[in-house]
Amino acid sequence: MSAAVLQPLSLQDALKQGVAAIGQLPDDVSQWPFLLQLSEAFPITDLVFGGLMLIAVVLIHAAGIGFISGSFAKREKQLSDRAQPWRAHLLMVIAVASLLILHVAENVFWTVVLAETGLIPDWRAAGFFVGNTYTTIGYGTFLLPPKWEMLAPIIAISGLFTFGWSGSVLVDYVRRTRRLSEGTATPVNTPKA
Repeated sequence: MSAAVLQPLSLQDALKQGVAAIGQLPDDVSQWPFLLQLSEAFPITDLVFGGLMLIAVVLIHAAGIGFISGSFAKREKQLSDRAQPWRAHLLMVIAVASLLILHVAENVFWTVVLAETGLIPDWRAAGFFVGNTYTTIGYGTFLLPPKWEMLAPIIAISGLFTFGWSGSVLVDYVRRTRRLSEGTATPVNTPKA
């Protein structure tokens, strides 16, 4: 008896197979009358694929925010003993730059997925599309293939979620930085690694 040898798939092949498998879902739900009309308005392929991607982006953001906040708290604790306004402001600049890097990484993640799956074959166009959609600017002229059009709002929702989260974190950082620069800081407990 010979056992079949499984060959490892490349990332691109795995993503293409996953998209192809998800692409089969609308045919299955077309047997249900209400879901047929609903799947035309909100294609299940877009929702499943986009939903999984949105969850992945939020998890990336959670890990990034956790790292940035932990680093901020650790440095804040060190600076509270010798408060100097310029050091507090430098800490704030580093936090903002870190958040920017995190959002760029999330854009790169979306870009890689769209380019590697072939939904947008040109990397530059994929990056431009993701940047416009993720930030909800939306002035780009590129459109996704008709079967994948609802993916654009999901990309925008991921941007709204992550920008909202970053905004709330920034409010806290500004408050803590102001207190640190005034010498009235009571640092929060540093998270355990």
